[in-house]
This record gives sequence, C-alpha cells and structure tokens, in this order.
Amino acid sequence: MQLFPFQQRTFEALTHGYNVVLQAPTGAGKTRAALFPFLYHLAEPAPGCFPRQCIYSVPMQVLANQFAVEYAEVVKSYSHLDGFKLEKGVTIQTSDRPGDPTMEGDLIFTTIDQTLSNILGVPYALSSSRANLNAGAVIGSYLVFDEFHLFPPEGALKTTLQVLRLLKDVTPFVLMTATFSSTMLGELKSLLGAEVVTVSSHELSHIPSQRGKVRRFHAIDGLLTADSVLRYHDRRSIAICNTVERAQQLYAELCDRIGRERVILLHSRFTHEHRNAKEERVRREFGKDKEAWSAKDLILVATQVIEVGLDITCQALHTEVAPAASILQRAGRCARFPGENGDVYVYNVPPDKQGKPNYAPYIGKEEAELCQSSWMAFWERDGEALDFRGEQEVIDYVHTATDRRLLEEMVQEEGQIWAMIGRAMALNDLSVRRQLIRKVDSRTVLVHDNPEGLENPFGCTGFSLWHGTLRAKLEELEAWRKAKGLDWALKYPVEAEAEEDARVPTRYRWLPVHSEGDIGAAFLFVVHPALVAYDECLGFRFTEDGGGYRTEPDQQRKKRQENYTYRLETYADHVRSMVRVYQRDLVNRLAYAAARLEKKAGFPASGIDRAIRLAIALHDLGKLDERWQAWVRAYQAEIGERLDDETFMAVHVHMETPEHEAVALRMKSRRPPHAGEGAIAGAKIAHKVLEGNEGLRRAVITAVARHHSAQAGTFGDYRLNRSARVALKEALEAAGLDGSAAGDWLPQAPATKLENHILRLPPDDPHAWWLAYFLIVRALRLADGKSQEDSKKIDSPFVRC
Repeated sequence: MQLFPFQQRTFEALTHGYNVVLQAPTGAGKTRAALFPFLYHLAEPAPGCFPRQCIYSVPMQVLANQFAVEYAEVVKSYSHLDGFKLEKGVTIQTSDRPGDPTMEGDLIFTTIDQTLSNILGVPYALSSSRANLNAGAVIGSYLVFDEFHLFPPEGALKTTLQVLRLLKDVTPFVLMTATFSSTMLGELKSLLGAEVVTVSSHELSHIPSQRGKVRRFHAIDGLLTADSVLRYHDRRSIAICNTVERAQQLYAELCDRIGRERVILLHSRFTHEHRNAKEERVRREFGKDKEAWSAKDLILVATQVIEVGLDITCQALHTEVAPAASILQRAGRCARFPGENGDVYVYNVPPDKQGKPNYAPYIGKEEAELCQSSWMAFWERDGEALDFRGEQEVIDYVHTATDRRLLEEMVQEEGQIWAMIGRAMALNDLSVRRQLIRKVDSRTVLVHDNPEGLENPFGCTGFSLWHGTLRAKLEELEAWRKAKGLDWALKYPVEAEAEEDARVPTRYRWLPVHSEGDIGAAFLFVVHPALVAYDECLGFRFTEDGGGYRTEPDQQRKKRQENYTYRLETYADHVRSMVRVYQRDLVNRLAYAAARLEKKAGFPASGIDRAIRLAIALHDLGKLDERWQAWVRAYQAEIGERLDDETFMAVHVHMETPEHEAVALRMKSRRPPHAGEGAIAGAKIAHKVLEGNEGLRRAVITAVARHHSAQAGTFGDYRLNRSARVALKEALEAAGLDGSAAGDWLPQAPATKLENHILRLPPDDPHAWWLAYFLIVRALRLADGKSQEDSKKIDSPFVRC
C-alpha cells in the first residue's frame, strides 16, 4: 500500500519505538498515517512487536461516531494481509454510545474524556467499584490523539501531556492536528521526546487532495442569520453555530424561508438512527462525487459536530467566531477538493444576559480571548485567500501567546497536577475530573418515567448536553413539573451497596435533582418524558408540551446482564479457567507494554506475566476461610444440592435461576468478604514467588485486595480451612507457578496489616509500580469475570452443576 512521505515517516518512527507529533492539513491523510502502523502490525505473527489494541481519542463524541463507521470499512480492506486478525473488531465508547465500556475492542474510537478518565482510574463509563479496570487497557494500547488543539486547555490538554510523559517509554502514541502553533510543536518535541512529522510545501504539492483549491476568508460584522446565509448561497452552503439551540433556531428560520426539503440540521442531540441517516445524506449530498448529488441546492445547518471528520465540501461556509484553530477546521469543509473555489464567512456571536459576547461553549477567559484574537486575525485578512501556510500564520498569530502561557502554566502547576493524578489513581477521587479533564463537561440525559426499571442505565443510549444547559433549565423544568402535577422532573443514580462478585450487575437508587449543585453529583440523568420532545427534524429539546419519547434499554446489553450464572466450582478449577481466558484473550494484548514497563522499572523479564498469574492464583484465597466454606455448604443444602466432601474448596456456588438468587438473599448469613482477606493471607507467598521484587509484590497484593472494589483497603478477621494449603498448592500449579510456596508461607490467620502491603499514594511508591498494578488488575478482573463462561465449554471433573 503506497504511503505519502509524511505517512511513511510516521510509520518508521513508530516502528522504531519513537512517539510522534504530527501536523498536516485537513484532508491530507493524517488518520491514515496514524492507523496504518497499527493495522500493519496486526498482521505481524510475533506478539510484542507492537500493541494489539489501539485507542483513538477525539475531542467530540460525534467525531468518534463518524470515525467508527468509516474505519470499520477501512479495517476490512486489510483483511487480505496474511496473519491479519481482529479479535473484537472496531468499537465505539462515548457517553451517548457506550458500546465498549470495558475497552475490549481491537480499535476503539472514543473521546479524550473517556480515555483520560480511564487511565486516571476515575472512569465515566464504569461504576466506582470497577474504576481500576480500564487503566490497563490504555497503558497496553497504541494511543492516537486526534485534533489535539480542540482538547480543553485548562483540563484535558495539560493532563494528556503529563500522562504521556509518564507513559512515553511504555505506551506508543501519536498526537496530531492540522493546527498546532509553531511554539506548540517545538515544545511538544522537547517535553515528550517525540519525533515531529510535518508536511513541506513541496510535499503538499504532490498530494492530490491539496492541489488547485482556493479558499477565501471574510469577517462579517453581524450575526449569523437566515438572511446572511441566503445572501451568499449557491448550490451548497454550510452554516455552523456554536450551540445546538442557535442551530435549531437558524434551521427553523431557513425552513420558514425556503422550505424544509432544502435544509438539513445536524447536531449531537439526535438518536443514532436519525443521526446516521443524516450523516449519510450529508456525505452523499456534500461529497466529492457531484454525480451523486440528488438535490439542486441544499443548506446544512450544524454545530461543531462537522468541525472535523466529515469528508464534505461547499461553496459558502458560514461560522460563528471561535478560536482560530476551530474556525480553520470548520473551513476544511469548504472548497475541500482539488480545483474547488469557496468562501468562508466569520460572524460575531449574540450577547449574553450581561451584554457581553456569548462565546459559549468557549466560556473561559482564555478561550474568550482566543475568540477575540481570531476575529481580529480574520478581520485583518478580510477577502484574502489562505493556503496551508497562510492558515498557519493565523494559528501562530492567535494561538502562540496562549500556547506558550499554557505550557508555562503546566510547568508551574506540575506538582499540583501530579498530586491530583496521584489522588485519582490511588484513591479513585472523582472530584479531580473537573480539574484534570474538562471544566465545561457534559452530562448524558436519558428520557424515562421509571428509571428504577433501567437495570443498566450506563448502558443506555442518551443525549449529551453541556452541564450549563441542564443548570439553566432547572428552574423552568421545575415550573413545568408543578404545572403538570409530576412527582419529579430530573433524577440521577447513586450506586447501592454491592457484593464482592465479579459478575453481578451494579444496583442504583435514583434521587431527584433539587438544585444546580445536584448537577455536579453525577454524569448521568433521567428527565421525565412529559418535559421533553424529540423528532427527526429538530432533535432532542426541552419543552412543556413534551411526551411520547423515552429511552429504550440496549436489549443485547440487558440480555448479557440478566444471564449471569455460576456453577459450583473448586478453587483450582476456577484458576484454570482464568488462566485459559488470560492466555487466550489478554496475554498478547499486554505483552508489548509489559516488556517496555519491565525495562523502564527494572522488573525481571516476564515479571509482569508472572505477577498476573500469581494474582490469579491468590485472588480468591480469602474464600478458603472457614466461614465462607460454611456458607457455601449451607447454601448448597438450601437448594437441595448438598456438598458433603469437606476437602471440596468451593469459590463459586451453583446459582443459575431466580430461585437460586432468592435463596441467597433470604439466608440469615451473607457471604463473608474475601478480597482484602485473601490479599493479606497471600502477602508472604507473593514475596517468595516474586523473589522479593517489592514493586511487583505490592502491585499483586493491591490487585488482589481490589479485584472487586477499586477502593478496598481493609480486611476482616479470617481463619483458613484446614484444606486451604492443598487447594492453594493446586491453584498455584494451575497458574504455572511453584506450588511449594503454599507450605510454610500461608498464615492460618491475619498476622499483619493490609496497608503495609498495598501500594501507597504516589510518589511514596513509584508511578511505574502503579502502571504494573493497572496491567495486573485488568487481567485479573477480566479473566475473573469471563472464566465461568469459559468453564461451561470445558468438561471438567472439578465442575459440578
């Protein structure tokens, strides 16, 4: 497959172990440059030559949706390569399309919010008890950060750079955009030790998509209205508003003037079905192949959802003022293809309640200053045609001072940023999300009159709204609620107390929203159907004349939740099943990062693999407690399946029907906890098996203690059953380890404190130890959750039904 020179340089740098900062104009092939190394290496037969998983992070949910659709087809074109194989396929994970919350796809398209929340241990997509599950996926993957300039500067941008400084010797990555300032490029090279790949003017002249197109810019001292759009309209026009509400208003005005059949509205608040249909129509009607155009003339009204990603064009593009990098990205949808001419019109924004320009969603002081500087830059260049070099001059004019200040602030705030990163990783401190990821954060809104009936609300598809939109609507929603006699208008979920069980779904209580402060308490909300409306023309909106629309649960996900079952299983057999899952699904996924981390941290070769196997062997050691085994026998007797063999050390009971679950719930005693107990019981064994490596030992013990709850740090009293040593010996051997460690190294009762053995808050323990922990606990928890499914396929004398 022929690559352009800049794509080839990107491939060579990554293949030789270097990370890349890539700048190339829109339409030149940045995405192909970033993904080709991953897809190429998937066909390599030797594991460990490159990560077997790629996480592609973008600033907006809709862009992730677009890429997922497009590259699912691109991936198929590589299927002819010898050895090319996808285990899980192309997936998408955003707040409104939570298709891969545990990050198991081969190629995952997601948002920077999701990626950062995962690596920091404060994931948006998982309950707090599972918060440590996904960091290992990020560490073990090849990372692509697209349109980096659009990341929130006061949150995600700074945090991404600090996280990449931590990961740079372990996890390969590409940072890319069309609109880096020269200052940012130079500083990123130094900060990250990365190779900078740019495209020269000579090289651009040989890229077909960049030849012979002319794009003129105009500054219009007025607001974006239907009149201004129609004044310059020819065959195809695009109008981009900064907010959904203004886009809906402009769409309605244009429909009144020229009819609905000549106008398309596209924003983030449509259902997948309607949005996909709209995007397909837009690609066809505004695409390169004018033979496919079925309408004589069309106007597309949109928000930032088309700022990047869509391969479309027009003769006239209208946009409200925004930071220059964003305006130039939007301009990439005008005169996009070779030989085309187009005009870009930049407008002011309406005033807010205080009479100041309403730059929302660019609401911070710095972003407002960028909008003002952008206006001046285009005003001074009114009527000029700008090529890529001219656009770069605008970027340097507008963004250089801000980029320099941002990087200087990041250095000054480094201690504070790392302290927050440490609190997130070690303590699952959700409060740091706002500082480390995004201050202007979004909320997912579901529509339902009985949220208690949603068994997995985080698996439902909702609408993403800026938190300020919700806050601003609360007073109006409350008034409508009272007028309609409703009991509530808006609710949010609170996680109920959970059992130590790898596969039981999380339960929630739903609390009504009473004040704006409650909007900060959660990232998922349910609004009453009577207070909203939805249709395929305008999309989702709040209204007192609502009704008729509500969120439907994902039936596939609901089925998976409902069908969890357990078989009566011995400790050793459970370990065997987990090792099978680990070897089949995870070992190759983690091999590249594990080898590089071992080198970085000074761990022995294959030390992380050995640590994972040990964690698997030890994780249910606490279930060999006399009380736990007594509970097993009492439960089995209650369901009519007595267990008389005293040497049968069970870690799972037979639970397959609702009647079985009802028996467990009505039993006088609950299953005793076991995670922390198993960790403390296995502390000396970990020291022996890992030959005194303190970093790996602490990582293993922390993973065992937290394999059901990411925050666990305590344990109760326990006394091991007299058959525990034999069972542990079998478990160690099943994991491929020396079973003799179960001898004198297994205490019958707790003899030390758990806090002496688990990882401590960084920097008391090195960050590299925490990276090892996240790899270990991911492998442990995924293997634990999937092992029973695997054991059903194996005919084993140790499994009883």
